Amino acid sequence: MVGLTELAATLRKHSAVRNARATTIRHDDRDATIGVVEFSQYVSGPELRGYVWDRLGACCGLDGVLLVDAMPLAGDALDTEYIRSAVIAGACTLFEGPVDHIEERLLSIWAGTMNLKWIGVHDDFLDLGGDSMVAVEILSKIEDEFGEALDVYDFMSTYSIRGVAGLLRECRVLQQQ
Repeated sequence: MVGLTELAATLRKHSAVRNARATTIRHDDRDATIGVVEFSQYVSGPELRGYVWDRLGACCGLDGVLLVDAMPLAGDALDTEYIRSAVIAGACTLFEGPVDHIEERLLSIWAGTMNLKWIGVHDDFLDLGGDSMVAVEILSKIEDEFGEALDVYDFMSTYSIRGVAGLLRECRVLQQQ
């Protein structure tokens, strides 16, 4: 586990980051470490999380990155209530790994197709750099792997590994009826 100061310093080294701080909040009965980033050009939270993990290791403690126009402060400190609200509202995706074999297989497909090392099951496909061509490639691999042809609209609407896993589980339930 790395300290908050080192996490923020590592985030600030990214070319798209103007300023960064880090804090820990309580969310879903656990402590979550959040990097808060003012950016100078577009970059996604999952991309910045991966950037930090590549440099400090996945065990560094960074759970998510919140992108802001201006640092949310309460006095001189980060406004943790603002940050907690942003996480609850979905403005900051916290990393979560796969919970079953379906999610593990999907993670492998996404990582291999998109050439990414760090993907969480809630990370947004578009935030990871996905586009329509990548979606079609992933859908083809899903059909080969699972024997299910998913609709591209449904895929794009679910946006995450967890969402696509839900579609596959639903297909299996419908087949069993």
